[in-house]
Parts: sequence; C-alpha cells; structure tokens
Amino acid sequence: MTGRLWGTVALLMFHLGFGAHVGADEQRDQPVVTPAPVVYLDVQASTWRPRGRISFGIEPILRMKLTSAGFGVTQDPGRQHDFTVRVEYREERGEPIAVNSYGTHIFCRILLDHPQSERGQLISIHESPSYRDLVHAPYVEVVEKLETNPYFFFLGDIVRGWHQKLDTTGALIEALDRQFSEELHRPPATPMDTLVSPAETFPDLEAHFAPAAQENTVDELGRLGDARAIGLLERLMMKADRNTRLHAVHAMGQFDAPSIVPALTRVVQTDTDSLVRNAASDVLVQLSTR
Repeated sequence: MTGRLWGTVALLMFHLGFGAHVGADEQRDQPVVTPAPVVYLDVQASTWRPRGRISFGIEPILRMKLTSAGFGVTQDPGRQHDFTVRVEYREERGEPIAVNSYGTHIFCRILLDHPQSERGQLISIHESPSYRDLVHAPYVEVVEKLETNPYFFFLGDIVRGWHQKLDTTGALIEALDRQFSEELHRPPATPMDTLVSPAETFPDLEAHFAPAAQENTVDELGRLGDARAIGLLERLMMKADRNTRLHAVHAMGQFDAPSIVPALTRVVQTDTDSLVRNAASDVLVQLSTR
C-alpha cells in the first residue's frame, strides 16, 4: 500500500471516530486525580511593636505548612472551600531587657471550623523569651521557640489529621512518625550534594528547625503520656540520632507500662552512647521503685 493510500485510510479512520475511541481508552487508563481539599485560612495578627509591624512572616509560613500537607489554600472568603482554619496571632510586650528593649510574648490560637465537626478543634500556644540570661535578639529567640513548638511545626499534619477526624495527639504522633520514617529512608549524601549552590544562601528553615522540633515533640509525647506513642518512642530510642534517643528515653520514663522495660533494657545493653545508656538505666531504676 502506498504512502498516499495509508494517509487516506488514516484520515477516514479519524473521521469515523477511531481516533476518538483510542483517546477515550487512554483517558480511562489515566488515574483519577481527586482535587485537594481547599482551606480558607483566616489570619488575624497584631503586635505591640512600633508601627504595628510584625517581622515574623506568620501568613506565608502557615500557607506553606498547609500546602505541604496537601491542601489548597485561599485567603479569599468568597472562594469555595471545604473548611476554615482561623489563626489569632498576637505579640505582647514582655519584661524590660535593656533601655528601650523589651521581651516579646507570642500567643497563637488555632481553630478548625469544619462543617462535619460538631465541635471545632483548638490549639493554644504561648511562647516567651528567656529572661535568665541577657539575650541579644530576644525577638528572634521567641520566634524560634514558636517555630520549634510541636503544634506549630507540625501544624499542616495536625490539620490533615483533623480533616480525617483524628484527634490532635494522634495527629502529632503520626506527624513525628512520618518525619522519622523520611529520615530513615533518605538516601545518603553524594559528592554532588556537597557542592556550593545558590540555595545555601537561602536555607530551608523547615529543615533548620526540624531537629529541635523533633526533640520537643518527643518531650511533649512523654508529657501527654498517651500509650499510642510508646511504639514510636521505642523505635526512636533504637534508631534516631543521639539527642533524639536521649529525649525518647526520658519520655518513656513518663509511662507506667510493663512493655517499656524490655525496650529500655535493650538501650542499656546496646546503645553506643554512655549518656543514653545511663539515662535508660536511671529510668529503669525509677520504674522499679514505683
């Protein structure tokens, strides 16, 4: 068959709908993409600082956390959305530190307004600067405390948990578990990763605050004493970095469950760091006297 005849046949097949059927088959093979839930983010922010200017980028940071958690975000109340996250961010003047220099207290109240929830979920955060030592940048210090607060750092995960009808503590446990799993499966650095790049001028703040936020979250899970966290804390004691292992050991000491004794005993017997081993040994002694 000549090339011209092939072209005629192909044109007839197209007009008869063969091409359309092929396209429909290809479309049926494509996975159905479910649109991301849209969050209306309502932020009310205020400060005592001169001119009422807030140096901390509260709104873009909140948007980033929600977007990273898989949500579409809008701050237009007229746009259709699935639920609302209301944030009241307030900076209040604290104690004097030097002449014309004061500490700043940060209050952050986060409320979920979901049409399928009878009672909205609520988080209240209060961070204060340290007044024990003279600090050169008290505002930076208190902002860093907020950034590493478990409920603020993992806000996107917590809102996702709320959307899936999970309680705040359960969402916090899942968030820390996800972060730890990602660390374990992260590929090792290659020589290319160590090359100087323009990105080093703009560090990833999420990665910068992650270690401290992880340790603070471990401490919070110990304080909460929710038994759902025991399995995760056991894994952290065995496989996390040294500081997180130490925090996990102390957190496990807040639980009163027979199942934690074998895990702590393994730490005493196998951990490569003497400080971690000694901490686990002290926790075992405390448990034996209860």
